[in-house]
Amino acid sequence: MGKLDIVISNAGWTKFADFYDLNQNVDEAVWGHCFSANVKSHLFLLHAAREHLQTAKGAFVMTSSVAGVKPSGSSIAYSVTKAAQLHLCKSLAMAVAPSIRVNAVSPGFMETNWIAEIPKTKVDEAKEKTLLKTLTDVEDVAEQVVLLVKSTSTTGANFVLDSGFSV
Repeated sequence: MGKLDIVISNAGWTKFADFYDLNQNVDEAVWGHCFSANVKSHLFLLHAAREHLQTAKGAFVMTSSVAGVKPSGSSIAYSVTKAAQLHLCKSLAMAVAPSIRVNAVSPGFMETNWIAEIPKTKVDEAKEKTLLKTLTDVEDVAEQVVLLVKSTSTTGANFVLDSGFSV
């Protein structure tokens, strides 16, 4: 059997709702699915990989979201569960240290297939809300993940890449 040095935990889920309309943000099934995908999936994946990562003194990097840092995003359930995921990152780092490093990246709005169905006006509005007036660069996020995998001095950290949205 080979060894496992790195796990990139990139699971996530949302259902769009008007963030400012409480009635659209109280669906129990949506909250359950968000919590399962955005929090529990990362916990259980690390648990499953733990033995191998301990042997390798490996790295576990999860993808979160700027919505976990600043209330925003596709729904209240998404934002709250992404915030919980960031707390999970710190908790897991404490639980598996010193043999496994656990970190997170929190990208802002990125130009991916995920936004293909979002109206251009909404994308332009998102750009205008950032200090850099641009979407988050996917390559920047990938490079940050590589840095976290390589860094032997970083654990329990979250790196926000959001073009200045959360400032």
